[in-house]
Amino acid sequence: MEIKLHANATTTPRIRRYLQQSDKSDRELAKELGISVTTVRRWRQREHITDRQTTPGVIHKALRSDQIALLNVLREQLRAPLDELLFLVVEGLGITVSRATLNRYLKPARRGAGAASLQGKKALKAGLRADSLQLHYVFLPLHMDDGGDHHLLWAQEPVSGWLFARIYSGISRQLVIHWLEEALTQCPADIQSIETNDCKWFEIAPDSPVSEWLDAKKLKHRVASRPIVAWGESATPPLGELFPVLKEKSPDEVLQHLCELWNSGKGQKKLGECTPQHFLEVLRQTHTS
Repeated sequence: MEIKLHANATTTPRIRRYLQQSDKSDRELAKELGISVTTVRRWRQREHITDRQTTPGVIHKALRSDQIALLNVLREQLRAPLDELLFLVVEGLGITVSRATLNRYLKPARRGAGAASLQGKKALKAGLRADSLQLHYVFLPLHMDDGGDHHLLWAQEPVSGWLFARIYSGISRQLVIHWLEEALTQCPADIQSIETNDCKWFEIAPDSPVSEWLDAKKLKHRVASRPIVAWGESATPPLGELFPVLKEKSPDEVLQHLCELWNSGKGQKKLGECTPQHFLEVLRQTHTS
């Protein structure tokens, strides 16, 4: 039988088996066979006698341009560190990619100015409070295979990064109110105010349903000068071609799973190794006790 050895191998399979079965000391075997003590110890610790595979177990393909664009939007909006983003990409979107490969395609993170850009413990030390929600709306010109045009609503608590989002095939102000009710119910923070950008679905006008809802909830409201997030100028390819998990689940189901993973799946360094959900729960318990 032909035996292929590594080009720099100093032992044969027969010698390796001898090393594993011998009762002699490492130094005695090294002197006897004319090899280093390190080599002796290496083969005594292994159960096999063949060289290890030197090629990667999984060869990662390059990401598509559409994938790269959407992942950069996700990273920017969540302000997600690399490891947390990798967790979402692999576990939530079904893309098997290495940390190095993902990092290669990410744009430099944008830095905000002042205390408002801080998160986690640094934000608390700067005097920020986890009592507001930032609301976002994005029009999604999806491919016809995905049901055509959709609407994305998401709310984020800026100190922890906690996220609540849904995708709808249609939209109205009553639907927005229903979504807000669900967001407040789910959020573990004691929300006192709402921040929106200049979007018609969040527009506060006298006697409007949204205005009446805010008054009933005794929530403050302010319009921030944040830009409206853009999905793209035209429809993307079918989402199932970009993200494997979307071949079996709807965009809204995948989005809700991503929110769950982000909120409760992995601790974050800036939150003291807590998840956003746990961070807010502890913070609320501290304030009420």
